[in-house]
Amino acid sequence: MNVNTLNFNDQKITLSLYLLIFINYLGIFFSYNENFIIILAYSIVIIFFISIFLVNQNNYLLKCLMLVFLLFCLGSPTFHFDARWIWLFKGKQIFINNNLDFLREDYFQGLVWQSYPLLGPSLSSSLAKIFGYWNEVFPKTFNVILSLPPLIYLNSLIKKKINKLIFILIILLVLEKSLIIGEMDGLVAIYFVTIFCIFFKKIFKNNFFSKKEDKFIFSKNEKLNVFFFILSLITMTLLKKESLLLISILVVSMIICKFYLEKIKLSYKYLIISSLCFLPLLSWELYLINQSIFSTEHPTISNIFKGDLIFLFERVTNFRDILSINSKIFLNKSFFISLVFLGFVLGGIALEINNKLKNQDFKLFILYFILVFILYILAFNLIFLFTSYDLDFHLRTSAHRIMLPLSFLISYISLVLIEKLSLYK
Repeated sequence: MNVNTLNFNDQKITLSLYLLIFINYLGIFFSYNENFIIILAYSIVIIFFISIFLVNQNNYLLKCLMLVFLLFCLGSPTFHFDARWIWLFKGKQIFINNNLDFLREDYFQGLVWQSYPLLGPSLSSSLAKIFGYWNEVFPKTFNVILSLPPLIYLNSLIKKKINKLIFILIILLVLEKSLIIGEMDGLVAIYFVTIFCIFFKKIFKNNFFSKKEDKFIFSKNEKLNVFFFILSLITMTLLKKESLLLISILVVSMIICKFYLEKIKLSYKYLIISSLCFLPLLSWELYLINQSIFSTEHPTISNIFKGDLIFLFERVTNFRDILSINSKIFLNKSFFISLVFLGFVLGGIALEINNKLKNQDFKLFILYFILVFILYILAFNLIFLFTSYDLDFHLRTSAHRIMLPLSFLISYISLVLIEKLSLYK
């Protein structure tokens, strides 16, 4: 789906899918009529298949991958703890109640999971309405549907057929089964990379690609760009609360880039738009407060709020734990594959890297990526150093999925560098 071949109708179809998903999410607050929910669910499914079969028919690899993911989702029930107990369980509650009253039930009170955003569960609930009953098979297809708009965008940035094939392999090798088991971590990874790309292109005023070959936009129509930007960022904020940390990493990296490279310009228009995109998440938090739905601090970070500075200092200086944490980072399969891929790419440009860095936009791109990488690793270490869980247990159960966004980013940026270098030749 290159910008050159992407026509207005294709863009409208992709944006319509985004918009219908968001309208469906709003239904948990306004208690839509059940017939309307069913019509909305059918519309989402129809637009999803239209997006696969009609949007940019040349990108058959991505379409085939989405269909394979869909078949795997429909071919087996989920048995992963987070998928069953958090995301699909919430979807089931919405399906049964048609509202959010279940959040005030005694067995749910105080659980940190009750404050998680419900974009994914609301979609899984509506998909179940099509069939008229709940099970643990077809509702988890919400992952595949939610992943399609950002994957279409990321795929559109890749021009060469061989690189499109590599992109598919990246999804399979790095994200693995995270998009078909009913959890949110694979989606967070995809949206994290999407927002990274959009932030770089639209907030940093640059010409990383020549104007003729500019693939970092969704459309040459600025209004559609803004619309896509808004829906992508809103969706990411409503996936998991961890998305706030990832977006913060992108923003802090952006601020550091601005101080380091003083000549770069920022788009204040898109900065304001970005701020407004947090309103749906803020509305969700206000709803929880208004309904007196409170949860305990997340066990991952609850130690931070105890105010024991000596304890925090001891944790930060515990080198044995730091070594254990970082061994889980660098021995993580997805992360290791991504680093190896990046190493091959950097090795290929080693002799020309000094000339490449003379280009201000290329330097900015590399600096932004490096800062995001460093801050992500730092945040990863702090999260596990301050955890209230047993460290070995927490690393064993969470390290892989927490590293998915960074692993996917490293692999995708490596692919972008290949595209970039081919344009400069």
